Amino acid sequence: MKSASANKKVQIIGFSVLGILVALLMIFPVVWLLFSSFKPRAEMFAYPLKLFPSVFDFSAYKSVVDGGFFTYVKNSFFLAVVGTLITLVISSFCGYALAVYRYEIPYTNKVFAIFLLGTLIPGDILTVPQFSVISALGLYNNIWGVILPVVTTTTGIFMYRQHYMSIPLSLAESARIDGASEFKIFKDIMFPLGTSVTITLTIFSFMWRWNDYILPLMVLSDQKKYTIQIAIKTFIGTNGIDWSSILAASIISIIPIMIIFAFLQKYVVGGIAATGVKG
Repeated sequence: MKSASANKKVQIIGFSVLGILVALLMIFPVVWLLFSSFKPRAEMFAYPLKLFPSVFDFSAYKSVVDGGFFTYVKNSFFLAVVGTLITLVISSFCGYALAVYRYEIPYTNKVFAIFLLGTLIPGDILTVPQFSVISALGLYNNIWGVILPVVTTTTGIFMYRQHYMSIPLSLAESARIDGASEFKIFKDIMFPLGTSVTITLTIFSFMWRWNDYILPLMVLSDQKKYTIQIAIKTFIGTNGIDWSSILAASIISIIPIMIIFAFLQKYVVGGIAATGVKG
């Protein structure tokens, strides 16, 4: 018994050390990026390379802010927040319908299977059709042309459907007997029970929109409407690459994601676990 207990402790310590090493390996590039953003330009590529700057130089951040970078941050926030809200509404409605009516409406599961088949199509193949539709709707060079094409996500529908399938249908049936409408059942009973899924999808959706590059690059032509990822690209010019500004802007761009994940990470595991229920 003592030998088995000792072996278990050794395994726990070994996995803990391995986890710490992997975590350090993953976070090291971000730490290097952070300290490099404070290095003077002459020191950035000096040999030998040093992690810490000899003098902390804030001129790159000042240049980025004075250049109107927060306008692009505001555009990205609008894209991420509005896109996420619409995604949550559509995904929760579709997930509810596919889960609650799976026995009442024929072919509901087949419809869901068709949704899943859509995930097999590479996103790059849809670039030209998306641009054609956006142009035909008059949404070219409009932030809504970036928001609307991606508000429907199979991942979100799948997460809500799997969670709602774990909830007994008797809850909805009892509410119907009491005279509650379908919208009231969804709003007051089913949706509040999916808080962990909602928060998880909020994090994922916000990250998708915040980091999106291809669609904004394709749709937006007015520099004042650029998102933060497109704005970072503008520091690469014909006269060279402004590495100091790129690093400073990159640090600014990852701060909102880190803050959101730091406060909401405890819900992510619960939300993912809730989507794995069979039904």
